[in-house]
Amino acid sequence: MYGVKLYAVPEDVDATIKKWHSLNFDTLFVGQGCKNDTAFLKRLQQEGFFVNLIEPVFLADENVDEKILAVTRYVSLAKQSWVRFVCPSNKKWLSSFFKRIKNDSKLPVNSLSLDFIRFFQFWEILTPADTSDILQETCFCKKCTKQMKKFSSEAEWRCSVINGIAKKARSIITKYGKTKQMGLHTVPWKSTTFNGGAKKILGQDLEALSEYVDFFTPMTYHHMMKTDVSYIGELLDDFSERTDKKIVPSVQLKKYYRDEDIPMEENEQAINTALSHGNNNLVFFQWNDIDTNQDITALLQNTAEKIIKQ
Repeated sequence: MYGVKLYAVPEDVDATIKKWHSLNFDTLFVGQGCKNDTAFLKRLQQEGFFVNLIEPVFLADENVDEKILAVTRYVSLAKQSWVRFVCPSNKKWLSSFFKRIKNDSKLPVNSLSLDFIRFFQFWEILTPADTSDILQETCFCKKCTKQMKKFSSEAEWRCSVINGIAKKARSIITKYGKTKQMGLHTVPWKSTTFNGGAKKILGQDLEALSEYVDFFTPMTYHHMMKTDVSYIGELLDDFSERTDKKIVPSVQLKKYYRDEDIPMEENEQAINTALSHGNNNLVFFQWNDIDTNQDITALLQNTAEKIIKQ
């Protein structure tokens, strides 16, 4: 898989598809804002793209009543900046999610890719050098606390919740989507990051989730996390040691949550590192960052030419 994420249907579909072909993209991760335009989805199929429809699980927008948000250990709501997470015990929310998965399985896409399938954390502003005691743990509402007591640890309960959602989503996709694949977005933490925080705090147990997914998409946004490009390779190697499923790293090419721009040389290093450690699988975050920057477009054009020559 080699492609890009986009969250809205382009204004000029013909011109955009032409650009994607010129950049040698064969894969697209499209947001929920694209799914109602079935003509667009069918066009992508006709053009030969492998289309992944991104499916947010626990992320809530500002219109969602705060009463159903998860609760942290210190009885505050699970919200920070734009990140707002629903309580994992909310049956109505999960029922709506599984209904959406059923309907989306019938759309002209190749795969459904689960995103925000974890417990609350605004990980985008954290770095691997931070200590684990700054992580926020959820959920401690009455329902979740009661469920938690049935398990040997909070970590076991969190993993059970996430595994259960992935398992049920997989069964729905298999039933209604037939041959459609299922992907899963992961936070870019290694097994040792935050003392196993991905499993203990987020509930993302890579080994267990491997039973249900066809590929993982770790969001390897090194610049956002204030790490060197080498972190991308370290993370992908860590994932490869823990699962035999395809790993499709997502790479950022534009700054987020930092004042410093990403030098173009660093972008090139990030691309090369992701491709070499990800078995030539790579998805860029996101199309607007590429389409509006001539230097980035030129870099990806050179990358496309190298890939074609291989």
